[in-house]
Amino acid sequence: MDYIRVASVADVGMGQILPVKAAGVKLLLTQVGATFYAAARKCPHLGFNLCRGSLEGAAVVCSPHKAKFDLATGEIERDPKLLFINMKAKGAVT
Repeated sequence: MDYIRVASVADVGMGQILPVKAAGVKLLLTQVGATFYAAARKCPHLGFNLCRGSLEGAAVVCSPHKAKFDLATGEIERDPKLLFINMKAKGAVT
């Protein structure tokens, strides 16, 4: 397996979301505790930039509609919601 350096440990502040690119793929990079996570930057629901979201533990929350994705698995922890309208997420984050 080939590895691509996208940042150093010092670049990733605890609880921050850092936008990076690896081989032309836009990713987010974050550190929660002693674990580093990389995930697709694009929310699978409507394509919003997850780097503009927030962290809740080891999950990233999309800011416009509050969908929540587990960073370890990519799975949906909370479906999107806009005001009072409940929606279904289209898939997991890669």
